[in-house]
Amino acid sequence: MKTYRIPIILILLVTLCAALIMPATAMAASPFDALTQTLSSNGGSSSFNLLNVLLGMLLGNVVGKSNISTSPAAYGKSLLPASADKPLPTSSEEGNALIASAKTYLGVPYVFGGESVTTGLDCSSFTQLVMKENGITIPRTAAEQYAIGTTVDKANLQIGDLVFFTTYKPGASHVGFYMGNNQFIHDSSAAKQVTISSLDETYYTEHYIGARRYIN
Repeated sequence: MKTYRIPIILILLVTLCAALIMPATAMAASPFDALTQTLSSNGGSSSFNLLNVLLGMLLGNVVGKSNISTSPAAYGKSLLPASADKPLPTSSEEGNALIASAKTYLGVPYVFGGESVTTGLDCSSFTQLVMKENGITIPRTAAEQYAIGTTVDKANLQIGDLVFFTTYKPGASHVGFYMGNNQFIHDSSAAKQVTISSLDETYYTEHYIGARRYIN
């Protein structure tokens, strides 16, 4: 018994480590089968060989688990490169594009009924021109622009929405582009040019009648 004591202790320690690391299904058979077969076939002189067998199984199991842990499935997501396809534009991108275009006309003079950047625009020819530059077709007058498009509550305004006011006659008679932060850009008869104003100004608060959305 003394001859086997140290090898058996080592074997038990290795087997314990294997039990903590190896899957339960694998552990149920392989280490103990190897122990039984080796002892029965080779006797006490095989303790060293058995130890080598168990160490080999333990190392193989650790290496196998290391390889599995680095697979994409282990992280719950794909490690493949993201698609190089260009994403579709969002409403914020389209809205920002509209405002960028509108700002290029800051200072263009206001002319009632005007349709020329050189001689002057009115509020609705200004919005129609900016929309056209961004691939969107809308009617000519403020009333017509107000009659179509998607209705938007004031609390849900997004950049690029058209905001409408009643001014010299009932109904929509003035229009501009909402810019965010309660500001809008429009061709103003009062300022006599394309300018930026605030929806919080008393006049525009009192004359505001609604908004329409033409972008997705």
